[in-house]
Amino acid sequence: MGFRCVEQAEDDPASFFERSLDLQCVAGWDGYFKRLNHAWTALLGWTVEELSAKPFIDFVHPDDREATLVEIAKLAAGAPASRFQNRYRDRDGSYHWLEWNVRPAREYQRIYATARDATRQKFLEREILEILDRERERLGSEMHDGVCQSLAGIAALSAALSNRLAASSAPKESAAAAEIAKLLRDAIAETRDLARGLGPVGLQETGIAGALENLTRDVPRLFHVSCKLECDPSFPDLRRETGAHLFRIAQEAVRNAITHGRADEIEITVTVRERQGVLCVRDNGCGLPEVTTNGDGIGMYTMNYRARLIGGSLDVVSSGPGEVSRCGTRVTCRFPLPG
Repeated sequence: MGFRCVEQAEDDPASFFERSLDLQCVAGWDGYFKRLNHAWTALLGWTVEELSAKPFIDFVHPDDREATLVEIAKLAAGAPASRFQNRYRDRDGSYHWLEWNVRPAREYQRIYATARDATRQKFLEREILEILDRERERLGSEMHDGVCQSLAGIAALSAALSNRLAASSAPKESAAAAEIAKLLRDAIAETRDLARGLGPVGLQETGIAGALENLTRDVPRLFHVSCKLECDPSFPDLRRETGAHLFRIAQEAVRNAITHGRADEIEITVTVRERQGVLCVRDNGCGLPEVTTNGDGIGMYTMNYRARLIGGSLDVVSSGPGEVSRCGTRVTCRFPLPG
């Protein structure tokens, strides 16, 4: 008899809801929590009553509220499920990153959701990303200041040798030395372009507009692809970290357009819309693979992550790789502006 009661308790959905180590909740279309398990109190410090007394959006980080409401609107409009991340305020004023898995029950006007604490994972991901960016910039600097200087010295010696051979009546040898000097100068130009791509050159001096202008100048030389930039003159100055993430998003979108989309025309625009900054990269290619647009590729995952780091969101619209029309791909990053 006693064992049967235990088994019934373990099979009871309500018991599972309460004992779950993940954050379980039921919310209504009115924006309030209807039911919460005690994992919420263990993580955030708020009581269930305190969390239920206010709209749940009040506990979300201000920079994440708009993106959270967008996800809720998708569910209300008919999306079967949603996976996203946002930050929730702890009782002590700090924030925890939560990773959500949400499903609607429209017939009951309810939302059923599970969340887990992703704060440590986000911290580690950010550390890895910062290390990667520092290494890129270090390699770019070493290529520019080390390899390019060495090649320039060899090119100068080759040019001097060509002149001496010409003076010694050795035209064939002189021409060969001159050709070597020319090839070295070409190699120097290509190396400088590659070094520029490793580090967002111009970001610190001229801001995101200058860094993107350098990018659009380098792409045609490196890949023989048309690349244009349109930047709103009223676009404000950004924090260096924000500008660096936007540059990397644009750089990855351009790389995808060339590598996967086989585009020959790319356009980058930076504008201000509805008090938000908008970075958009469009191309005329044949679209991206589904694995890329779904966010499963490492490049797309990193772009999404960079957008979230600056409080923004990323939207990718692409024609399928098998479609006849070259509608291309549009990558749009919306982010909050300073002030």
